[in-house]
Amino acid sequence: MAPRYRAAAALIALAALLPVSQAGLAHGYAGDRYFPPTIDIDDPFAAAESHVHAGKRPGDPGRSSVIGAGFGLEPVDGFGIGLDTAHRSPNPNLSPAKDGFDNAILTLKKELVIDDAHEYAITAALVTEVGGTGSEGASGHSTFAPTLFYAKGFGDLPDRLRLLRPFAVTGVLAAELPTDAARPKMLNWGFTVQYSLLYLQSHVGAFGLSAPFDRLVAVVEFPVKTCLDRSCSGQTSGTWNPGVVWVGKGFNLAFEAVQPLNSRSGSGTGFLVQFQKFFAQ
Repeated sequence: MAPRYRAAAALIALAALLPVSQAGLAHGYAGDRYFPPTIDIDDPFAAAESHVHAGKRPGDPGRSSVIGAGFGLEPVDGFGIGLDTAHRSPNPNLSPAKDGFDNAILTLKKELVIDDAHEYAITAALVTEVGGTGSEGASGHSTFAPTLFYAKGFGDLPDRLRLLRPFAVTGVLAAELPTDAARPKMLNWGFTVQYSLLYLQSHVGAFGLSAPFDRLVAVVEFPVKTCLDRSCSGQTSGTWNPGVVWVGKGFNLAFEAVQPLNSRSGSGTGFLVQFQKFFAQ
């Protein structure tokens, strides 16, 4: 393993060993609403956390195995720093495609609004694919993405619609701007739709749900991008990922199937599993 990969692996391993704190458990809340982090689409909240995911993704011509990890820090209240990396086998992001690491992703977040009464949050971010940090064959050029993350719960719906209150949406709007003139600009407009049995049981009514169902959040992720220029202009690709998140005390477990949206998005059905925990700084 090259020195840069050993360093990244050491940082992620260190993050995973740090202890959980009560402050870390506040991550993801707007009022009574808890927005669990999902696997593919980041959420608006800065937090001290670590995560690892694994599974298979649809690809061209077939599926790729993936294992990824990352961590986040919140050095100042409301400001977050995140670092993520992933290994794919084979990796279509390498030229030529082969087993190896993607370029690392560095995320800087600043929470702008968290409205407890109306259960929404908005965050500005700069997400950077750091060129030259992946395996041989990864792009040596960086890509910068000015980004808005958002989340909205529907707990403020009227009483006659109380069974819809557990619904929530989260998402991202980002313009991905590569410094490599040969790569196209992309619009990232992925989003999630969620229905929280945790919220239903705690804030709508006593429905008699027992463990483990009383802590489940049903999720469908739509990580999608649209090409903005060059030969792919106007073409959209992505997946839809139905699954669940089980919300523990200081950690979450997520399970999702991964289905391509169209022929440009690869072939085959994949799956992803993620473990995430929050820790003290």
